[in-house]
Amino acid sequence: MKISFPISFNRQILYRKDEIIRLCENKKVLHLGFIQHAHLYQKLIEEGNWLHNKIGMVASKLVGIDFLRKEVNRIREKYNMECYYGDVCALDQCEHQDKYDVVVCGELIEHLENPGLALEGIKNYLNREAILIITTPNPWSWTRLKLLKRGILEKEWLNPEHTCWFSYATLSNFLERKGYSKVWYTYYYDESKEKEYQDKKGLIRVWYKMKDGIRKRILPMHYFRGLFFVYKPKGT
Repeated sequence: MKISFPISFNRQILYRKDEIIRLCENKKVLHLGFIQHAHLYQKLIEEGNWLHNKIGMVASKLVGIDFLRKEVNRIREKYNMECYYGDVCALDQCEHQDKYDVVVCGELIEHLENPGLALEGIKNYLNREAILIITTPNPWSWTRLKLLKRGILEKEWLNPEHTCWFSYATLSNFLERKGYSKVWYTYYYDESKEKEYQDKKGLIRVWYKMKDGIRKRILPMHYFRGLFFVYKPKGT
């Protein structure tokens, strides 16, 4: 049976989590690096904003792999979720081996010591019609360029767990070298439309919505917050 994926090519404002959830609907999904930081996932669960849980609400099957062993065991026991300990850069050594319709690698590749090994290992989890979703921060986003212009250097705001940056060109080239072909790509504006202004109240909320509305209309997409790639292995 051929698996179909709805695709957005035009100038729509795309939200990272919302689009990942949309692409995972009724699919068998593997979520790599699913915990999203040991200190943060519990808070996200309480707020109803944990991406892994949201994917689980729409996917036909969901499995997570993460290298945070203690948290993996805790989530498996407390929430009865199917998840496994594993190093994304050594997936051939993971106890769990299966084929999936979608592999989600969201805000993860910039954390890895050897992303090339990760991309090689991911191929073994993709069925013939499958897609790989990769999202990563955009180094040339308007927000980051403004910080640099003000003299606020990268070391002052960079996530200390990041090992590298990928631009559209470098990530495209890297994926091609590793045997993947493009399905589509775009830039994402923010994490989730639902949570966009949740911390703003009253007139401040109105002001932010007006300012944001203008920015969404006039700001070129390559200045948006992050990259959203959908790729598949060559020859499939």
